[in-house]
Amino acid sequence: MACIDYLLTLADEGVVADAIRERANLIEASYVGSKDPSSLRTIPKLKLNANDDDFFQLNIVQRKPPHGGTRHLRDSERLLWECFSFFKAKIQEAFGTNQEGQEVAEFVGRVVTERLLFISVRVQDQLSAYTVFETLNARGLELTETDLLKNYLLSLVDRSSSQMEPVLRQWSRITEHVGIARFPEFLRHHLNSQRSFVRQRHLFRTIKREVTGVQHVFDLLDRMEADAVWYGALNDSHSEHWLDYQGGREHVRVLNLFGVSQYTPLVLSAKDAFKSTQDIVQVLRICAVLSVRFNGVSRRSTHELKAVYNRAALALRAADKPTLGTVRNAVSGIYIPDDEFESAFESLRLKSSGTSGKRLRYFLAQLERQSSGADVSDEAMTATVEHILPENPSEEWNRSFSLEALDRSVDRLGNYCLLERGLNTQAANNAGFEAKREVYAQSQYQMSRDVAAFEEWTEATIARRQQQMARLAKSVWTLSL
Repeated sequence: MACIDYLLTLADEGVVADAIRERANLIEASYVGSKDPSSLRTIPKLKLNANDDDFFQLNIVQRKPPHGGTRHLRDSERLLWECFSFFKAKIQEAFGTNQEGQEVAEFVGRVVTERLLFISVRVQDQLSAYTVFETLNARGLELTETDLLKNYLLSLVDRSSSQMEPVLRQWSRITEHVGIARFPEFLRHHLNSQRSFVRQRHLFRTIKREVTGVQHVFDLLDRMEADAVWYGALNDSHSEHWLDYQGGREHVRVLNLFGVSQYTPLVLSAKDAFKSTQDIVQVLRICAVLSVRFNGVSRRSTHELKAVYNRAALALRAADKPTLGTVRNAVSGIYIPDDEFESAFESLRLKSSGTSGKRLRYFLAQLERQSSGADVSDEAMTATVEHILPENPSEEWNRSFSLEALDRSVDRLGNYCLLERGLNTQAANNAGFEAKREVYAQSQYQMSRDVAAFEEWTEATIARRQQQMARLAKSVWTLSL
């Protein structure tokens, strides 16, 4: 398909367009499929599974980019498109100087078709296809945990369509919410929300031990489908799921911002334990605050988090009358104490770009919100993040900072402030602190105006300002435990 796409693009630009198009058409007819005379669409010889066939036929075979980009594609669809794009780039790189397309046609006919080998295994119908996977696995072919689980569940149900097809449909719905690539992680979180902690390598073994009959299969799929909707939403703060949970989206965004997932079993348990949506939102807030303190600032080892959240999830399920107090008591051991949190915050350093830069904006916005009472959001605000001591300072700064002091100070949290874009331009060009003070005094942000009150900007000044930030942070990310 990549070679055909390259040839047709070449035909649109070249002087021997008819010959190039003929080569493309011959390759397509020989290897891809024939064109329907009424619609002029290519009807491919190859048909993929039910999940991917539509995308394969409508986008890959027709060589049309997906509407809206790749963000909303399934994992397998995204991989198909990325693979197509990869080979398009490689073909362009290899044959970019060939203007007639002959070398590309020879490459397909003499290299690709002679070196690629395919194995076709025919089965009576799709309902018996799982036996092929079991046989291949027994012969040493490495299957993923996802394949193993699916095939095992299919092996337990009756091979009649009345049982097999519902299982396949429900499995498809689950993987659509979760994504094939994330399925093993989802399965671990699902199990750890309902039973004693299971490690990744023991997932399949655990299910094989506990799921032994057809009713077990349907019960497991029902539970997984209910959790899959939540798992998908927990990984997407923009999901419509959060419209029913006022304030929940922001907490999920923070959890995603800090790359935290260990809390998932607790939330999966909480959505079953609590009827009130606001109780569930409060559980999300507890997890977000814990994550900022534990992961984002103190940067403690996350090794113990999985076990703690597992115990908290089980405590909710075991409680006769689960409350938020049940949750707080269960997770109190991973709540970083104020003195330790303040100390870690005083030494916090963050780069201003990439994921670190997004976390930096979040910290500054939340501190500004707490300090001034203004409704500030790092998502909505148009402010830029300003280095007070510039990354590449002019000679004027050398009187206050040695090279070593510059390296220690430039990416400390106390050296940053929020600044409107227009004012940031005025403060640019590595201006000295006196010139910058005049600009900061005009800012709408309280903490930026406070910088203008300093007489000088030194390493000690930055440390003192960050100590003030740390004291404020204790009241921003706090829980009553």
